[in-house]
Amino acid sequence: MKPITIEDVARLSGVSRGTVSRVINGSQNVNKETRKRVLEVIEKLGYRPNQNARRTAGGRSSTVGIVIPMIGTEFYERLIKSMEGKLRAQLYSMMLFPVLKRDWVSKVMLHDVPSSDAAGIFLCSFDIEHLFASFRKPFEGPTVLVDSYSPLYDSIYIDNELGGYLAGRKFSQLEGSIHVIMMQESIDSAFWPVFNSRLKGFQKALLESGKDLAQKNLHAYDFSWSAGALAARDIFDNDRPPFNIFAMSDLYAFGVMREAQLRGLRVGRDVKLVGYDDQSVARDWGITTVRQPIEQMGEKAVDMMLERLKRPGKEVESVCLKPEMVERESA
Repeated sequence: MKPITIEDVARLSGVSRGTVSRVINGSQNVNKETRKRVLEVIEKLGYRPNQNARRTAGGRSSTVGIVIPMIGTEFYERLIKSMEGKLRAQLYSMMLFPVLKRDWVSKVMLHDVPSSDAAGIFLCSFDIEHLFASFRKPFEGPTVLVDSYSPLYDSIYIDNELGGYLAGRKFSQLEGSIHVIMMQESIDSAFWPVFNSRLKGFQKALLESGKDLAQKNLHAYDFSWSAGALAARDIFDNDRPPFNIFAMSDLYAFGVMREAQLRGLRVGRDVKLVGYDDQSVARDWGITTVRQPIEQMGEKAVDMMLERLKRPGKEVESVCLKPEMVERESA
């Protein structure tokens, strides 16, 4: 079967070969309607530009790397999906590098990313200040930090302290003991301290209302729904209702819901529960939660990378997105 060529795209789009080339390379010198028509034809034909040709003509790769700390969670699935959609619209492909341990990050950056000849790199949820000495990282190409911040790199992140504050304000109005379930974060962690930021905001809201969080009511576990169930067992065995539980992830909240059901406790009455993220489980199970604008973060991160690739010398940009409380039956 004869391969699809750029000339085929140009002919069916009713434009010149040069116009198709400009669309492929992300040039702004193409009007919106023409760009849309060309991209639709490219998608319909399944055309993919020759990567070596693009590198020769444009001077850079058409691939970007995305480094994330874990796979298999809805947060990162939604984030990557939103980024992939925008990248594909500009005909960039992506390579995903999931790393599960701190020392793996440097190995990936030293060996895997440079060998991919990536045009740029997204670092998701990593605390680059602690990860690389003096902010020096092995990959020196265009970099965008996602779900974390550094004054030296383009960054987009969510105000987790505000998210915790919103939850704390909710709990300050409730009667009964207050508990928090969070992931343990050490001071030398490679990951951006989102849980510690949420805790800071939560405690601030409680103090403003004359309440506090007892140290024994702070439950730190690994990151899984079973950890939420384990924390709930500890809470239910050692306290009495009404229980007020801030689960710093909807994953934890799901575990709490399951354990409450097994014990015949009524969520929304015996157990007041607030999660974090607004994942599908929160919507399905009626969990009050703090919604993160995950898709907005992913799409804006791609915009920042495309702008950085076009203007390497531009000023560093940082964007902080605001979470919001979503009220449901659980609290």
